[in-house]
Amino acid sequence: METIILHCTYTCKSGMAEPFVKALKDSGAQESVRAEDGCLQYDYHISCEAPDTVVLLEQWRDAAALEQHQKQPHMETIRALKADYVTDMKLERFE
Repeated sequence: METIILHCTYTCKSGMAEPFVKALKDSGAQESVRAEDGCLQYDYHISCEAPDTVVLLEQWRDAAALEQHQKQPHMETIRALKADYVTDMKLERFE
């Protein structure tokens, strides 16, 4: 099995971590991603130590599922929300 794990660390605009996560949930994007074939985990977490930091933990069945994920229409919603709330993103990939 070729499980892929992604850790996405978002640095949000000051005071915007909680509104960012709420907007993602309210838009339905998080649930849409979770319903994708091959999605094993998709969870946002707000840092207890750095209040403007949000970590997204993703786990995908394989590279094909992750590739399909990037093409989904709800990814436009996520990109737009990131543009509104996020100043920087760091991505780590584990296989």
